[in-house]
Amino acid sequence: MGTLTRNWLMAATLGLLVACGGGGGGDRAAGVEPGPPPTGPVPPPPPIVPEPPAPSPYAEAEVLLATITSVTLDGSDVATVEFQLTDGAGTAIIDLEAGNVRFTIAKLQASALGNMTGSWQSYVNRIEPPDAWGVTDVGTEDRLQANYEREEDNFVNNGDGTYTYTFAQSLSVIAEDILAQAEVEGLDLSFEPDRTHRVSMQFDGNPNTTANPFYDWVPATGATGGILTMDIAATANCNNCHDPLGIHGGNRQEVQYCVTCHNPGSTDAHTTNTVDMKVMIHKIHAGANLPSVAAGGKYNIIGYRGSDHDYSG
Repeated sequence: MGTLTRNWLMAATLGLLVACGGGGGGDRAAGVEPGPPPTGPVPPPPPIVPEPPAPSPYAEAEVLLATITSVTLDGSDVATVEFQLTDGAGTAIIDLEAGNVRFTIAKLQASALGNMTGSWQSYVNRIEPPDAWGVTDVGTEDRLQANYEREEDNFVNNGDGTYTYTFAQSLSVIAEDILAQAEVEGLDLSFEPDRTHRVSMQFDGNPNTTANPFYDWVPATGATGGILTMDIAATANCNNCHDPLGIHGGNRQEVQYCVTCHNPGSTDAHTTNTVDMKVMIHKIHAGANLPSVAAGGKYNIIGYRGSDHDYSG
């Protein structure tokens, strides 16, 4: 190949290199347009999971919302209560302790006038002597009084705002001394599973302990609706004057709870006065107009630690 031919080939090659390496190169060949954007649904962003609310401290809750969710009996007729507790915003309260709650259990027994006029009778009772607390009055004999339970070993905190309590008292096996005293007073403490029963609760250790939830059911069938009950009075009616109704420290405010202890089976041994709700309340309101008071006597009840509640005025 001659010198002239080699020079010509080198010049052509350099020209091609210059053409390919020029500045401002694009991302596609000339005359080729980009394709359409991707089609189809755009995947959603990952969901935002809110942080669960911090538990509400029991002692600071301004409102207590308590619900008994179930009551069941085991083979020994011992009742187990399941309940839940939140504050007014529905936030779980998980630090309730056994010492801050009390439980009552009673049956609705028939009266001589028939089922529709029955009375509540507590299964949990104590015997009060006439000189309890070192105080004496006109009474000379022991009397039966309804009571509550609060056994620390029977209380379970599930850690999520739900709790369980198992009664120590069996409904069918009652201490002999209690049965003997009941017989003296003509009281029937036998377990009647086909009758309406009630569990109720009281809370302590909180300045706003107004919750007194209750649960009515028939043990024989488990029914909670369409069953007989007995409302001595409506709490709302009491609160027309007493706003709110409350005694024993102010955390017993619902009549449905009060009647589980204040029933015909409970008597003040000091004065021999019954603390049956329907009798006691009428006498308290009558006060000075009671015949016994008008005759020079008094109407009083000796309460906790010997405190004398005189309603004669």
